[in-house]
Amino acid sequence: MYPVEYIFLKETTSTQDIARDMIKNGRIKINTVIVAEIQSNGRGQKDNIWSSPKGGLYFSLITMTDEKNLKNLKDLSITTAKAVKKTLNKKYQITARIKKPNDVYALFSNGYKKISGILIETIPYDFKRFIITGIGVNFNNPIPDILSNRATSIYEIRNKQYKPVGFIRPFLKEYFNTTEKIYGKVNNRKSPIKRGN
Repeated sequence: MYPVEYIFLKETTSTQDIARDMIKNGRIKINTVIVAEIQSNGRGQKDNIWSSPKGGLYFSLITMTDEKNLKNLKDLSITTAKAVKKTLNKKYQITARIKKPNDVYALFSNGYKKISGILIETIPYDFKRFIITGIGVNFNNPIPDILSNRATSIYEIRNKQYKPVGFIRPFLKEYFNTTEKIYGKVNNRKSPIKRGN
């Protein structure tokens, strides 16, 4: 697996916003993961709000690809969702399925409920493009009453609390293995952006 650098935050607006700002300011390395315990303005697809209280997992992965590979990126949400699904199954013994294009639903009781969402954004850089893959997973966080009939959490399914950050490493292994096979070298080891102090 590629070397990964982690940035841990207690609270932020959105890990996607932090990633975007760091890229624009030239303070980021490829294969950086930004993790927040709480997001005050978590985002999903189409600017939907992603509820992000303490207890959940909220992180953004920064990778890079050549412009010529962009035609393959339309399916990257599905590829990422497959990595989430495999991680839920292998590490937490949770049966899950993908709801295209960017959601993962877990089996709970006699039905499937949303447990994870994915948001992918890109930023151009010369003839390359940064990819910011944002992922939210419901772990130990309470599910709002208004969402209880269509969302669930790992705690609710397994009746056990886990450390959310324990999800990231096995997920990255699944993600890098899959993207390397399908998209080629999406995740360059060396960044053209100088690392900040």
